[in-house]
Amino acid sequence: MKKLLLIALCLSSASAYADNYKEPPMSEKLKSLWSDPVLQEKMQIGIEHNRKGDFYLEFRDWKNRPVKVENLKIEMVSHDFLFGAQIFLLGGFDTPKKNALYEKYFTELFNFATVPFYWGRFEEEDGVFAFGKNDKRNNKMPSQDALVEFCKAHGLAMKGHPLSWYISNFWGFGNTGVPEWVPSDEREIEKYLTRYIGKVAERYSRDICIWDVSNEASDTRFAREYMGYVNTYPFDHAFKAFKEAERVLPHSNNLIVNCATPVWLRTAKYGEYGQDYLMISSLINRGAKVDIIGLQLHFFNRERRAALYSGEQWTPDDQYAVLDKFATLNRPIHITELSFPCMGEGAIGEEKQAFILENFYTLWFSHPAVEAITYWYFVDGTAGAENVYNSGFLRRDFSKKKAYEVLDNLVNKKWRTNLSFPEAASERHFRAFYGKYKVSFEHNGKRVEKFTILSNGKRVADTLSLTKRARNHFIIIVE
Repeated sequence: MKKLLLIALCLSSASAYADNYKEPPMSEKLKSLWSDPVLQEKMQIGIEHNRKGDFYLEFRDWKNRPVKVENLKIEMVSHDFLFGAQIFLLGGFDTPKKNALYEKYFTELFNFATVPFYWGRFEEEDGVFAFGKNDKRNNKMPSQDALVEFCKAHGLAMKGHPLSWYISNFWGFGNTGVPEWVPSDEREIEKYLTRYIGKVAERYSRDICIWDVSNEASDTRFAREYMGYVNTYPFDHAFKAFKEAERVLPHSNNLIVNCATPVWLRTAKYGEYGQDYLMISSLINRGAKVDIIGLQLHFFNRERRAALYSGEQWTPDDQYAVLDKFATLNRPIHITELSFPCMGEGAIGEEKQAFILENFYTLWFSHPAVEAITYWYFVDGTAGAENVYNSGFLRRDFSKKKAYEVLDNLVNKKWRTNLSFPEAASERHFRAFYGKYKVSFEHNGKRVEKFTILSNGKRVADTLSLTKRARNHFIIIVE
């Protein structure tokens, strides 16, 4: 009964126009906050300092003598920064054309994909794990095997989401947390959850190295006492999930504690005394392997959007304060889930969405602690009870919204390095965004191509085809 009541309440609150409610316009205060020249300069300096570096290339022969090459091109293949979305709908549309468009637009915009691992969806029967392409499951999510195969073929980094989440039947989307067959006993749930995490790690630890280990744990009390969710999830479940993940995923340095949207307001107001900061600090201090701090931001709440549009909350200063506060824990930050609705406002709503996303992405990209941004719903009309929000980058007919064009311009044009040096030279210095690059040049009438990672040294680079002399200094051997 509680679950049915919860779903009804969520659907009621989601329908923003059921009571003739009208979305407020963006205030002049909000616009002035984001157009402030001091803020704009701060973000641009942050991007230049935190997302780019100086690099040096030397061209030499096998005897270590300088060699001059011509028509040198340095072309970015993909960002070091992770721009992503969840990819739950791959192959899930009703025509081949739609599925092809989904794949095309996803891979054009993103280099990072969130793969679903909701326990209740993929172990609907005791000991029957529906990970494979032909495994039977009662939901429309693609198999993890198919998703991993697709992401590897298109060079997409992957994140598994989530290993542990105490919520079931979230907003009527079906069982997301504890499967219905598991006995309602804390010890039994812990036993079977541990088994599930182990099975996931056994099958996917080689392909997926980033994991949302604990999802929304700092809101457990609220969910139990006010939302009516089950209260038998294991005591101290976030800590136990991290210890198990550390055990079965020993090679991953990307284990995430993922906090729900209220984390921003709570941390802006209470700082280190907010429940999210206290929970993460406690996990770290007790020895949980928390590698990354994850922050969600869904603007599904009417009051939340009104506070944003008025310029009273979610301000640039508030966001910097929250990011700076969590950065004191010496962990990188991922924006793990992001949704901004267009509601039923047509072009006006899409303009608002594009304005907010352009500014939020720019601020987060400028901050030294942020390493990834994941948007949640890529296509309108695909989010179950949340369809009313129209928060996708694509309309239901797969036409692009302005938000898509804005992010495409940032990721693929403005924040991208492509350089050409036609004249002959044996060494080059240049400044570039961190990422994977194709380096090509001409020598003795032949065109040569090599690939390398130009990074800030924080990430473990792929195997390089260039000889690295020192940090950001590469020697290319020319035959």
